Amino acid sequence: MAAINNQATLRTAVADWLNRSDLTNSQIDQFIEMGEAMVYEDLRVPPMERLEQFSITEVNSNIIIPTGYLELQELRKINKGTCTVNPTVNLTSAACSAASGTWTDSDKTDDIVLNRVDSKAFHNNKIANSFTREANHLFITDKNGEQKATGEYVLKFYKADLPIGTVVGGVEQIPYILQEYELTLYSALAFGSSFLGDGETEARYIGLVTDKITRLNSKAARAELKGGIYSSTFSSSLI
Repeated sequence: MAAINNQATLRTAVADWLNRSDLTNSQIDQFIEMGEAMVYEDLRVPPMERLEQFSITEVNSNIIIPTGYLELQELRKINKGTCTVNPTVNLTSAACSAASGTWTDSDKTDDIVLNRVDSKAFHNNKIANSFTREANHLFITDKNGEQKATGEYVLKFYKADLPIGTVVGGVEQIPYILQEYELTLYSALAFGSSFLGDGETEARYIGLVTDKITRLNSKAARAELKGGIYSSTFSSSLI
């Protein structure tokens, strides 16, 4: 039995389950890559949530959407914050970062969650504390509805991890969807079966992927409704 815990062992498992010894690593990696894309289309769980902070200036008043962005959850303005280095001088996140300090939101009770509006409403009306998405930017208005927003903003969103097989500093990164190994195994097998012309098996694996995603999303939703904390007990890494 082989443990699925990195790109190499996932490749081996895909070839074993397809019962093929003539597939190249390049072909299997393509199945895995397409499988990852399938999973990220619908999976939305807390381990995929990210928070990124931005210092906005009046010029353009926009945020460039981060790499790996999947879906927005919330954009809010921080009205107060402090820096661990010279807090009376470093009054913005950017200044704090430049001073090698850590910026924190010291009073979340006065934060403002912005309203998302469509492009027509955004440009034809002055809607206070709103934003809209255009291409790879989020454009923001201030309290007067003008596109002259300034200050510190936090973007909460779902983000795709680095692709399976990515090496950083000589260490292979293990994304969440590889820890939930059925997601990547079944999705890769679906595309492998399609490549081999086995439509019936492809449909079966797609069904398994969909079922797994539905169960994980439902678990996250139940935890949210009950005020609980989502936790994931990963499946055994042995097959």
